[in-house]
Amino acid sequence: MWFWLFLLSAMINVIAIFYVRWLLKTVATINEDISNLDTMVSNFSEHTKSVYELEMFYGDETLKSLMDHARELSDRLKDLDLVLNEEGEEVAEETTPEN
Repeated sequence: MWFWLFLLSAMINVIAIFYVRWLLKTVATINEDISNLDTMVSNFSEHTKSVYELEMFYGDETLKSLMDHARELSDRLKDLDLVLNEEGEEVAEETTPEN
């Protein structure tokens, strides 16, 4: 009887380990995708800013609102609470040697 309970418990633990591993990979993929999206929006924001600063377009309200919208979107993406980013920053702070 105890053998079968032990065997059942071991199988459940192995399945749980693989499931957690799969979840962590999924979260890491989502985190990477959001980071790439943030980079693309930041690049777009800087590009619209450089176009806005050209003499031909300086003061154009449409470009200014586009630039503001891109900046706002970029700020919102940076404010997302991503689990892996917070843990990675804490680990990096703990491992850096203090002078």
